Amino acid sequence: MEAAERTISQILTEQIRYNIPAYQRPYSWEKTNVEQLLDDVWDSYEAKDAEYFIGSLITIEQEKGRLYDVVDGQQRLTTLNLIFSRLRDAVDEPAKSELGRRVLPRNALTGEEETPRLTLRQRDQTFFRKYVLAGEVVPEAVRKDIAKEQDAPKQRIVENLETIDAFIAQHDQTTLKLFANYLLSKVYVVFVTTASWQSAYRLFNVLNARGMALTNADLIKNLLFAELGGESTRSGELDEAWLELEEQIGIERLDQFLAHHRSSAVATKARKSLHEEFGPLIESATTPFAFLEDLNTSARNYLRILRCDFEAPAARRALRSLQRVAFEEWIPPLLAYLNKPVAGLPEEEFIDLLERITYQNWIRRLAFTARLTAYFQLITAIRAGKSADEIRAIVRANANDDEFRTLLDGDVYGRPFAQAVLLRLEEADQDESVSKDFGGKITIEHVLPQALKDASWRERFTDDEHRLWLHRLGNLALLAGIKNYKAQYFPFERKKKIYAERNNRVSFDTTKPILSAEEWTKDQLHARQTDLLERALRIWSISPQAAA
Repeated sequence: MEAAERTISQILTEQIRYNIPAYQRPYSWEKTNVEQLLDDVWDSYEAKDAEYFIGSLITIEQEKGRLYDVVDGQQRLTTLNLIFSRLRDAVDEPAKSELGRRVLPRNALTGEEETPRLTLRQRDQTFFRKYVLAGEVVPEAVRKDIAKEQDAPKQRIVENLETIDAFIAQHDQTTLKLFANYLLSKVYVVFVTTASWQSAYRLFNVLNARGMALTNADLIKNLLFAELGGESTRSGELDEAWLELEEQIGIERLDQFLAHHRSSAVATKARKSLHEEFGPLIESATTPFAFLEDLNTSARNYLRILRCDFEAPAARRALRSLQRVAFEEWIPPLLAYLNKPVAGLPEEEFIDLLERITYQNWIRRLAFTARLTAYFQLITAIRAGKSADEIRAIVRANANDDEFRTLLDGDVYGRPFAQAVLLRLEEADQDESVSKDFGGKITIEHVLPQALKDASWRERFTDDEHRLWLHRLGNLALLAGIKNYKAQYFPFERKKKIYAERNNRVSFDTTKPILSAEEWTKDQLHARQTDLLERALRIWSISPQAAA
């Protein structure tokens, strides 16, 4: 290993080229990172500092003094290419050619483009060369495609080019040339070279131990390449399989998916960091390619969950309900089922069972570990090839209909599940083909107010009756818009007018009977409480009949 202090001019010379290897992460610097780099170097330039240090560039030397794989520093190196490309386009000759040869030199005799100084990952290189190095304008249609496909690396490049353009627009050509000269001659990196892929692999992990911003997905990808053993003949094939995963899931949520996949595969709580937990899974696979094939299958099923992509209306309804839950531990058992379906247990039935046990355990206020018990039992049974009846039995064994009913029949307001329960009850008596999506601000209102300030309420309810009914389902109404605190102590007739106005924005079926009631009494409360509780029990009870 060798390390030396180098200027940007020394690392961006015509004889040196850089390659981003397949196991590296994509370009991910955001606008704020680029602004910070430009501002810091500009401050140093204005202060006439003798030098400015921007970190290290760690590489594997592939050809002596000519070609290097970048292990660490690609974010800065790529951003420097963006900056010099835009500075080149903003100045005239001969400065234009001088800056151009730092990123995309041209043959002085033919004018043809030569090999660029930096080659990104295969998926991004064509875009990078055309719209950054060659300086072409990114068409609006291309921008729309990038946004539609949620192609994060290309989005970052476009956004960061705009940031650099905004910086350049603040200065005249003379200043830009002097600033570019400062970047080349006074800005330094520590240039580190290693001779082998194995050394790079060790460095990659050491960098993470030092707190570098490497994601678990980066490190899991690195483990796969380590398992491959650095075989250059197949690294491109492995990279393509990983790119398929990135394209499916999106880089931003890749770690989240990987965590769910891991739980769906092993059914145990994680005791190490996510990339360490993946080590045994990768080692136990027949090949890295087989592992990635299974991972991509799991990714497609994960997207089905996120998009509620199920044919049966009952499955879609139950899944929308699950997506309102305050935790996501229910995703791994569903992922395990979709990755390995259970004979005789249709998708809609499994999702229904999963919704029932999830809401029961949520409303029963089971702690994280207790909730996981049921989910891990389901995953273990699915992966072991247990029968449909055995899966149903696990759900029944982890349920408690009596406790569930008692808690749901008590105080609900203020509980984490209150809004999710009321929204699900909206669909309870409707045909399965009816789909209701709720957007915007939704509030839960007390019909019987929280304080008996008005005489009409004090005539109808004693203090004990008020405490008994105040926070129960029967006294709660869903309404659209922000909470109207001025209305909360009004008599019932006046509150109804306010409720009617707000219910016109989003119509809630469970609120309509309140609007049609002539008065709000204990009898009305009791009837509505009974109705809503019966709906809830039809949805979430887990009697032998319900789970059979």
